[in-house]
Amino acid sequence: MTATAEDQRRVLVVDDTEAHRYVMASWLRRAGYAVTEAGTGRDALELVSGHDAVVLDVNLPDMSGFDVCERIKADAATAVPVMHVSATSIDARSRTSGLQRGADAYLVEPLDRDEFLVTVAALCRSHAARRGITEHARRLADLAAAVVPLASARSLDDLVAEAAQGGATVFGAPVVVIATAPDGMATRVVSPGPGRPVVRGRLLAPATEPPTRDPYDLPAADTPGVWREMLDRAGVAPTAWHVSPLTDAAGRTIGGFAVATPEPFDAEERELAEQLRAALNGALATLRSYAQEHLVALTLQRSMLPHTLPSPAGVRMAARYSASDAQLSVGGDFYDAIDLPDGRVAVVIGDVQGHSLRAATVMAQLRFSLGAYLLEGHPPARALDLLNTLLRRSHPELVTVCVAVLDLRDGTIEVANAGHLPPLLVTPEGARYLRATSPLLGVPAPGERAVARVATDGPCTLVLVTDGLLERRSGHLRDALDRMAEVAAAVGTLEPDDLCDVLLRRFDHADQDDDVAVLAVHLTGERAPA
Repeated sequence: MTATAEDQRRVLVVDDTEAHRYVMASWLRRAGYAVTEAGTGRDALELVSGHDAVVLDVNLPDMSGFDVCERIKADAATAVPVMHVSATSIDARSRTSGLQRGADAYLVEPLDRDEFLVTVAALCRSHAARRGITEHARRLADLAAAVVPLASARSLDDLVAEAAQGGATVFGAPVVVIATAPDGMATRVVSPGPGRPVVRGRLLAPATEPPTRDPYDLPAADTPGVWREMLDRAGVAPTAWHVSPLTDAAGRTIGGFAVATPEPFDAEERELAEQLRAALNGALATLRSYAQEHLVALTLQRSMLPHTLPSPAGVRMAARYSASDAQLSVGGDFYDAIDLPDGRVAVVIGDVQGHSLRAATVMAQLRFSLGAYLLEGHPPARALDLLNTLLRRSHPELVTVCVAVLDLRDGTIEVANAGHLPPLLVTPEGARYLRATSPLLGVPAPGERAVARVATDGPCTLVLVTDGLLERRSGHLRDALDRMAEVAAAVGTLEPDDLCDVLLRRFDHADQDDDVAVLAVHLTGERAPA
């Protein structure tokens, strides 16, 4: 009848008669229970938290035992099994009333020792079972809450941090997560415990493979160095480990997560850890696949853009292309610069609707076709009309394009714009947009397209961008255009490379969900011979 150390339960004995309380407490202590004694109902309500069962006299000096039982049961934090005992309220009506008002058992005095101990043991077992069910339900809910953010993580750092925080909440213990990116860079995060901020770190080489001897119970001496280092930084000193390896599609270990626990996991905890590992492994595979496909898409798109830009006397050019991390597929942004036979230079920027391989192929076809029309000697407006005819006959996409032809002999710039953002002309006196707007390509021709011609005298820079640089869900495009003009005017006529970098830095934003192309053309003011 004696309880073992690991089964020891705490019992609160409440009776205003000291002799009765002493007898019951002595029986329980000899049986291995930890006992707390109280002589009033008020004391019982203050002491009940943390106990596994309550032995409660019905007739207390300050309040009825029935009332004390109801208040214990009404609070989820103190709702433990209650057994009434009484030497006076022993009739069937009293026993029935006590059970109806929440008691789990009712014994009348004089008490039989064995019956008393067996009843207390049964109440403690039922409480442990209910507590186990409640704890398991809580852990399942925490597991579901931990898994959901994994599927929406946009980067390896975010994924690892979410997994560490979620694991710490599920298991109520420190968690270390290490995952390796396709380039071999490993991200490692430790969550010291539920609700505590994570500690981040990186490895320049793939993460150390967790030992395979016993993936569930690793003594501290066998802990891999990377796990130990991160836990030391977080001030965690575990006595037992549960390590779950993460693998790629080929079965190679690419990381893992380790839970630092005070004792080895039981079967239920191992099952929870396996479910979290499977979810993390799936999210990691998706993220790695996304990164690899995005790299392939980006490489394909870059191959369709000019590898070099012309550099005739009196002109310096630079371009930048920045792909959006929010888009997996290739986009339709493009730019070009063409030396024309008569000594002029044409610069082009455009954007094909959508993000897909089709958008990229349309972009490549239009870029080459527009270059051919300009090389044939067509003016910018006529070249756009020809391109619109080609587009409407062969593709349903809508396209915006801006063409500027620079005459290096007299410094004039001729601009034709089909629905694109206007080019920005930056001079020592300030910055202004060259507006010559006509409908975008892919719709019926408007008749004669508007053309803007401007004469330049001295050094100046022409800046052409796609809308991905400026458009944001949280702002107005006109405000962004004004801001770009202010930024460009403030930095003056920088070298084209420097100007492109300044614009990309100043307009970098978390809301950016489109590709960006920037083309900067600096005219030194040097005139080419007629």
